[in-house]
Formats: sequence, structure tokens, C-alpha cells
Amino acid sequence: MEILLYIICSIFLILTITIVVKINKLKNIKYKTPEILFDKKILTVYYSNMRNTKKIAQNLHSIVGGDIKEIELIEKYPNNIFKMSNVVRKQIKDNYFPNIDNIDISEYDIIFIGSPVWNFSISLPMKSFLKNNDFKNKTLIPFFTCSGGASKNKVIREISKLTDAKNVKKPLIMFEDGIIFTNEQIINWLNNL
Repeated sequence: MEILLYIICSIFLILTITIVVKINKLKNIKYKTPEILFDKKILTVYYSNMRNTKKIAQNLHSIVGGDIKEIELIEKYPNNIFKMSNVVRKQIKDNYFPNIDNIDISEYDIIFIGSPVWNFSISLPMKSFLKNNDFKNKTLIPFFTCSGGASKNKVIREISKLTDAKNVKKPLIMFEDGIIFTNEQIINWLNNL
């Protein structure tokens, strides 16, 4: 019994030290406005079902400024996660794009797009937004939240298939258990655009 308690305490201590080191390392990151954002009209557009992506979008917006808009569905998904999951799986299978309220992006140069990852893919409401707009002369900077796996290359390929955007930057992918480090992770990502 003592050995088991010792092992558990050791693991807890190692995890605590790891988290403290990571927090201290992230707190030392300073934000410098990336050159691509200078003198540009910035819009942050996001879809958030569970509010994780909304939190990231709001934090990002507080750092880079500009305007922020949430994608609104014409027909909402069910509140029950299991029912919603069934609807989404069917929509993905049917290659369905849900109807969303229009967001005018014409006056913006830089558009940050935020979405949860659903079944290793961009959420369907964000896909509708990407499909419905002209991004030819825009810079797209994606960010995603997920609880499982996500591939940066896959989401960039999806964006390329859905849009005419010529300039898509490296996405930020945040796992839901890492959201406590939000601002520092966003700043680190922005500093490396």
C-alpha cells in the first residue's frame, strides 16, 4: 500500500512540476504585432457550439483588435450533444452545408477563422461560411479547438477546397484541456505567423 501511495504522489509531483514550468515559460512570452497585421483591417469570425472556440476567439480579438463576429445558424443544432452528434454525422455523410446568417467580409484584409474540429474536420457551419464568401484577396488565419486529434495539413487542405484564398497561414490548434493557457499560446502562435 505504501508503494502505491508513493507512486501516486510521485506522479502527482511530476505533473505539478511540469505544469508550473510550462506556465512560467508561457508567461514570459511577449507579444509583438506580426508584420502581416500592420495597417490591415482585421476580422475574427468564429463558430462555437460548446463555447471553447468562443473563448479563444474573444482572447484573440482582445490581442489583435479589429472586429469580431460569430457565425449564427438559421436552424440551430439540438442542445443534447448525442442528438447533435447524430445530426452532424448525417450532415457530413450527405455533404450538407447548413444555412448561416451572412457575414460581410468585403472590407477586411485579414480574417481569423475559428472553429471546433468535428470528426477530424472543420465544423459544418464554418465550412458554410468558407464556401459562401470570396477570399481571393484576403489572408486567412485559422484557429481550431478540439478534444481529439486534428491535422494542420488536413484543415489547410479543407480550406483550400472550400475557398479561393491564396494566402492561408499556419493554423493554431488548441486542445480543450489546454485552454487554460489561452493567451500565451495565442501570442506564441501570432509571434510565429
